[in-house]
Amino acid sequence: MRKLLFAIIAVVMLAPAAQAATKGPVAIVNVPMVIRECEQGKQVRDQLKATFKSTQTEMDRQKAELEKLRDELQKQGIVLSQEAKVDKEIEFKRKVRDYQDGLRNFQRKFKAEESKLSKPLLDVIVETLKSYGKKHGLGMILDAQAGILYADDKADITNEIIVEVNKASKAKK
Repeated sequence: MRKLLFAIIAVVMLAPAAQAATKGPVAIVNVPMVIRECEQGKQVRDQLKATFKSTQTEMDRQKAELEKLRDELQKQGIVLSQEAKVDKEIEFKRKVRDYQDGLRNFQRKFKAEESKLSKPLLDVIVETLKSYGKKHGLGMILDAQAGILYADDKADITNEIIVEVNKASKAKK
């Protein structure tokens, strides 16, 4: 609690110094929202969905199968012999392990593909932020997700950046 209070006090006291150290006003942008809402970001998301649709369907099927097997094990646990119960539990644990391995593999592949597809978009966003900042005389642009405690709504340029990113993406094509 003490550390949090110290961090809040430090941010409040250092914010005016950061403002003074810059040559112009400070603006904030919600980068995840820009990625989510811009046209190129939507295309990346659609492409990821299409690429991994069959894998996602398979993972959902395996999960449903595990739930069914777990329910059967619970229902039949009373009437099965101890040996049969142990065999079913071993089979269930093996399938859970296989599912978890498959899920980790899926997540790893998904993140790698997402990074690959998102790199050009992130480059466009960074360039757009730089040119926007210079054009509008901003001293600094901060990410809204970076723990900003308060910012006037006038300082939020997220929607303007989405428009600019869309323009820049179209210009690159």
